[in-house]
Amino acid sequence: MRIGIASHIVLDTIKCLDGSVVESVGGPACYCGMTARKFGFGVRLATRVGSDFPRDLHNMLRENDIILSDCQVSGAPTTRFNIFPGGDFRHLVLSSKCDQLDADEIRGMNVDYWLASPVIDEVSQEVLVAIKQHRGKKDFVMLDPQGYMRTVGTDGHVTLKDTLELDLTGITALKVDSQEMAALTGGLSGLKGMEALQSRGVEFVVSTEHRHIHLLHEKIHYWITMGNINTPDSTGAGDILSAAFSCAYLKEKDPLWAICFGAGAVRASLETKGVGLAKIPHISKIEQSASYFYNTVGFQKLS
Repeated sequence: MRIGIASHIVLDTIKCLDGSVVESVGGPACYCGMTARKFGFGVRLATRVGSDFPRDLHNMLRENDIILSDCQVSGAPTTRFNIFPGGDFRHLVLSSKCDQLDADEIRGMNVDYWLASPVIDEVSQEVLVAIKQHRGKKDFVMLDPQGYMRTVGTDGHVTLKDTLELDLTGITALKVDSQEMAALTGGLSGLKGMEALQSRGVEFVVSTEHRHIHLLHEKIHYWITMGNINTPDSTGAGDILSAAFSCAYLKEKDPLWAICFGAGAVRASLETKGVGLAKIPHISKIEQSASYFYNTVGFQKLS
């Protein structure tokens, strides 16, 4: 199977909790793409980089069977973020931004399903509509709305919106954190927020809060407690969750196993203690953690 990922590749400057500074390629295109490759999926990117994107990174992606075409190299600079730790929420500063994606690129791609995860504003509403309409052979679209939440000040500092208007029609699975849920639902949280999102036609609602991962599917609420994992960098953990959940579901068609694989991939990635893409875990470690969570997951059948 082939996953289509709509998102910018990003060059990150990450200040880690231990005070060290690491330059890393990132963004959902990389974190989701390389996680999907661990599951044996082919990867097609709808993305943009600038001519400043280093040749060795082109080669690194190619070695992982993730290919950038010449038409995806823009005259604008590659999107770049400076990332600073801040407890549960990181602080971002945008230093450059590449071109938006084009709906015609989406229409021309042959994939089995889509994962859309903008980092700033590269996935316009027109592009998202094209993704829904050309949703692939598996009829599955997963959305992480993180980029729609972000606004950038004149100094590059990124802040988050309090409210977010987004048409969720045609979205199969949605991954949100507590701030995104509140913005999409008028301030709701927890199970009530998940139910509000499900009522808008979303089949799978995956939500994250401090050390907990939840899934609402049909009338069953699942939840997994992660435990505290000391790690120097959690960048990309949400992207790894989205990719692992969607890949596992499309392979197994089992929501319970899918959320266990999603949580297992997050746990395995943080336990690497790696920074940037170095935290992408081996599939055996993902499977080990998924099996553990399968035996500890909580669930509740709703009336």
